[in-house]
Parts: sequence; structure tokens; C-alpha cells
Amino acid sequence: MVKNKICGDMNICGIGAAQATASGKVADSAKIGRNASVIAVITDKTQEEIDEYGLECGNKKLRVVLNRNGMQHAPGEFIDLKFDGNHISYEQAKQHTPIEPF
Repeated sequence: MVKNKICGDMNICGIGAAQATASGKVADSAKIGRNASVIAVITDKTQEEIDEYGLECGNKKLRVVLNRNGMQHAPGEFIDLKFDGNHISYEQAKQHTPIEPF
């Protein structure tokens, strides 16, 4: 709802999520890992990672740490993201390792 009705109509980037119980209430955080289909974590890149991969590869990294629907990232793997704090937006940056189709 947040992504489609608010962000989509306003043409801004946004993400929102909450884990719900079977009855529709927001779940306790301890149950999220047990009940979630996908958990992705966005973290800051270290200055060493930015220096190694270059500014065009962004300043954040996204790791899929749980994916019941398919693959997840191995340690050290991530998707390069560029975060624009002035517009509160994330976009996929140039990848430090080319992504090959399956």
C-alpha cells in the first residue's frame, strides 16, 4: 500500500514492510525471521570498499540474508546501491562484479 498508493502516486522512491501474523496483526520481531519469506539488509559500505570498487558502485550494499523463494547471498556477496540522502532514495549502482544471467 505504501509503495503503490503513496510513493507511486507521488513519483518518489520508497519501501515499507511489516511482518504480519495470520490474523493480520504486526508480528513480534522475534518471529519475523521464522515467518519471513525474504529478509534483505542494507548497510553502509566501508571506506575501503568505496575506495576498492569506486564511487560509481555506490555507497551502500544490500544483502539477501534469507530467501525461502530462491538464492541468497553468500558471505561477501552483495548488490551495490547508491543512496541519495537529499531525496531519501536508493537505486542500483554499477555492480562491482558483473551479474551474469543464469
